[in-house]
Amino acid sequence: MLAKTLTIDGIRLDLPNPAAATGADVLAGILGMARTTVDRLRAQSTGPTAAVGRLRGTGRGIHFRDLIARLERDHPIELASPFEDSLRVAGAAWDASRIVRGGAEGALAKLRWSDGATDLPMHVHEHSDRFIIVDRGRGFFHVSHQMADRFDGSDVRSIPARERDVFVFTRGVVHTFSTMDEPMTLLSCQLPYLAFDDPRQYRLPTFRWVAGEQAEKCIPYVSCDPAWSVLAACPSPRKGSSY
Repeated sequence: MLAKTLTIDGIRLDLPNPAAATGADVLAGILGMARTTVDRLRAQSTGPTAAVGRLRGTGRGIHFRDLIARLERDHPIELASPFEDSLRVAGAAWDASRIVRGGAEGALAKLRWSDGATDLPMHVHEHSDRFIIVDRGRGFFHVSHQMADRFDGSDVRSIPARERDVFVFTRGVVHTFSTMDEPMTLLSCQLPYLAFDDPRQYRLPTFRWVAGEQAEKCIPYVSCDPAWSVLAACPSPRKGSSY
């Protein structure tokens, strides 16, 4: 089993000139970041694997939401419902093969979950990988160690999904999302892209699991993530000196 923490360093949105980036540049950059993350996750695992990270800016003059606004301005899309048979989820996708110059594999889907969207069953993508950014709102990501053919609902972990959280998982991971009191918008990189109506897009396990039918199994609490990034480390004081 994969360790509880792992390092995937150097993942960045590669835009040589963010101030002049077009919507196509933003799309290509996000998909490139997603491919690198998926490749490095796969290199550290032996089977279908899911992990969570955090999107963070590192300097002035760049804002992720402004970059997404450029993509939406240059290439407007209209979200449609139902999505994967849920009337409380709507989505549409930016297909890189039609937008990025020279063509590219993959797509970035925008998925909007209304509040109280608890009806999308646990499912699996067997033909593509995912790199998903929580753009707005909050909800939950539900995931299991069990493979689809053996999934019985006994091993499901529910993780809060908040703005700027990033969920990455390789094909074969049984999962779903849900919301409670707030809506949530996800930006989902799909590698490779399959149209929403493609029968290969997703598959449901025989056992049906939806968040709305599950009782809370643990006492809610607030804690800090165990993985911390060192920002500064001053030299040790000389012997006999004090702080």
